[in-house]
Order: sequence, then structure tokens, then C-alpha cells
Amino acid sequence: MEQYPNDVIVWVTDPRTGVQRSCKWPPTIAEIVEACDQRMQDKARLTRLQTWGKRNEAPMLEAPREERPSMEELKAKYGENWGLAEAPMAAKPPPAKAKSWDEVIAEYRANPERLARLIRKADEYAQDRGDAPA
Repeated sequence: MEQYPNDVIVWVTDPRTGVQRSCKWPPTIAEIVEACDQRMQDKARLTRLQTWGKRNEAPMLEAPREERPSMEELKAKYGENWGLAEAPMAAKPPPAKAKSWDEVIAEYRANPERLARLIRKADEYAQDRGDAPA
């Protein structure tokens, strides 16, 4: 326990606040270390909240030190299209409109051979699955 400050040791060993209130006696070493670490985290959080917004503390993260390339440098390095494609991508055709049920029925009535072929394929598929034919 010598790696922890005295106030943390007092907190953890005090019967009113310490490890005795959260585990059965005698506690394991892991439970004592966990309680000490938890108290250290609580103290750090309390200090951070008490000094919130004060300008005299150093920032926790430093800003990046390297210079970032400009937009012109990036375009010179990767090209106008950022190296994604050699040629500009062609526009997509508009999506096809789905046929209505009336149009599908009229199409199969006009071509009964196509309907028979569709039914045969459905029966073959059902046999492959082990189902009864359509």
C-alpha cells in the first residue's frame, strides 16, 4: 500500500468508508488494490471538477505540431479526383419502373409458353428443396 498517498490508505482502511463496507473480511489483495485505485480515480475526478474552467492548468492534450498540407498541395499529390478513378464516373441511368400486376398478367397471357417455363422452373426448385411441386 506504500505506492498510494496516505489519505487514500486512510480512506480505504477506515471502517466507515473503506474496503470493509464492500467485501467480506479479510479482503483479498486484489480487493484492496481495486479500492485504492477507485479512490485515486475519485480524487482525480474531484480535482478535475474543482478546477474546471480555470486557465492556469495545462491542457491535457497538445495540438498537433506538424503542418498540414494545403488544398493545392493535396490536389498536386493525388490529382483532381483524389486518385479514386482514372476517368470521371459516368452518371447512373434512372431506375426502371416496375411493372404493375396487370401488366405482368397481360404479358404471361400473351405468351403461355413463358408461363409454362416459369412453372417448370418453380417445380424443379421445389423438388430440389424437398417441397411438393407448385
